[in-house]
Amino acid sequence: MFKTTTTSSRPILVQASYLPSRSSFRTPVPRHQCRNTSSGAGRDSRTKRWKLGLYSGGALLATWLVSLPIIHADAVAPDPTKEMTFGELVRAYAVFTMCSFPTLVDNSPRLLQLATSPGISWLGERFVRWTFFDQFVGGDTAEKTLPLLYKLRAVNKGALFAYSVEVDESEATASASSKKKQPSPHKRIVEEMIHCIDVAADFEDGVSGKLHSGRRTWVAIKMSALIPDANILVKFSSHLLNTRPTPSVVYPGCPHSSDLDVLDKSPAGTLMVEDITALRDFHADLVRICERAQERGVKIIVDAEYSWYQPAIDTLTLSLSRQFNKLSSRESQDISAVQPLIYGTYQAYLQRTPQLLARSLADAKAGNYALGVKLVRGAYHSYEVAAHKARLEGKPSPLLSSEPIPPVWLTKLETDECYNTCARMLVRKIRVDVDLQRGTGLWKGKGKGTGTGAPGLGVLFGTHNWESCNVILGELVRSGLAVKGGVKGDLVVVPDEVTERMAIGQLYGMCDDLTNHLVNSTASNTPLVIKYVPYGALSEVMPYLSRRAIENKSVLGEGAATGERRRAADEIKKRLFGSWYSGK
Repeated sequence: MFKTTTTSSRPILVQASYLPSRSSFRTPVPRHQCRNTSSGAGRDSRTKRWKLGLYSGGALLATWLVSLPIIHADAVAPDPTKEMTFGELVRAYAVFTMCSFPTLVDNSPRLLQLATSPGISWLGERFVRWTFFDQFVGGDTAEKTLPLLYKLRAVNKGALFAYSVEVDESEATASASSKKKQPSPHKRIVEEMIHCIDVAADFEDGVSGKLHSGRRTWVAIKMSALIPDANILVKFSSHLLNTRPTPSVVYPGCPHSSDLDVLDKSPAGTLMVEDITALRDFHADLVRICERAQERGVKIIVDAEYSWYQPAIDTLTLSLSRQFNKLSSRESQDISAVQPLIYGTYQAYLQRTPQLLARSLADAKAGNYALGVKLVRGAYHSYEVAAHKARLEGKPSPLLSSEPIPPVWLTKLETDECYNTCARMLVRKIRVDVDLQRGTGLWKGKGKGTGTGAPGLGVLFGTHNWESCNVILGELVRSGLAVKGGVKGDLVVVPDEVTERMAIGQLYGMCDDLTNHLVNSTASNTPLVIKYVPYGALSEVMPYLSRRAIENKSVLGEGAATGERRRAADEIKKRLFGSWYSGK
């Protein structure tokens, strides 16, 4: 059975069983975000209310529709260029023009370092702030990023919040050798991560209430920034690869539940006493971060890194998942808890990923914990290929594999196929998890469904690829997790039980046309689409900006940067020449 509802300006035809209540289609916004600045606002509002009352036959309903400070679940995301100031358009054009030149991108770390050189730093830092910082970074502090979070939520977008600061190893070494007891730089980052969680939670408490469902401000962590020396992750990874049983998953392997047992034993192999001590302290810091996230109802997304860090990262993520994503019986599960709380990142450019995903899903089921998956293509392809080439040539290389082929797929087509295959499989697994909760599908009549309980699987699809986004939305409809709606039947209506299990994300400052397409072609109570929003002082995020320029070559390649530049240029010309500009 179907019924018709109207939110914003678009009528949506949806299956009755999926239709949320009217009250669930709104999210409170602080009053200062809802000011009406028009001098004739009162008169226009009364006219609109009178017309709505006439058409609907109910003045009370019309007043409710007009006056409530709400954010509609299917709020239309405007063309990003239309909402930008002229200065922002010029900045976007300049940034993506520079990103269109591969040589410039490849040398961006040195150029950014040059910009901070003595004598020209005042000019260089201002240039970087006006261009790359303002384009890709949300703000200097967590609090200064809040206006952006409100702006995103106003058009039904969530945020993956990230304090994007990396440890300066020379500073860390100096702190460790100093006779004065000074806070280690990585400890300051740990404390800022906890503060970041609190800011994200306070924001969600304000817009979503105290309930733990529907919260769409998550926090990303980068493990190499939370340890005094990232080389410890390499040594730990090497130890794990050398001591695990014969691998059933290709390099960089698959984590085992016994991997962290080494922290309770005497040093062995490449690990020294000081390494074990640092790893114990590191694990304790991670537990502190996750305990605060659990208390405040904020999901933690663990970023993936180089393959020579990944065995250690996988092991620590598995340990945290088993501890914080633990599920009790479906009948007694506390539905107020956010699940899954901890997400690991799976890189589709690694040849191991399909195997690893299958093993992870099986382990979560056997261990009775919810599995959190962030699926991405991967950001270090050129580094992995270069490291493999160096090893084959007998040169120094951080790669921990002696295989004759690199750990990554050699072509983008192979990576794309791997990503889409994994995405389809994960959507099918979400369907199984929904059926388990409902007691339908394979579980019908088996007494397994309760209609309550926490999700057993959560997926964040991180992608800037249009085809992959279409694959994900198409698979949702084909699997019965979403239905087609709208006047033309081109709107994908996604119910709460599905949005609690999945989201699609892109980087802040990039591919806003894709982000807005996803927002405008879907309808959901909870934001289905999120943006990765980094923050930090300019001096702190310079390593992030230089690394981001290199990592995003695959995103900005194949004409993506040119497309972003062209959209900005078209809007600039329209504003300068008005009707004289045809857009051709």
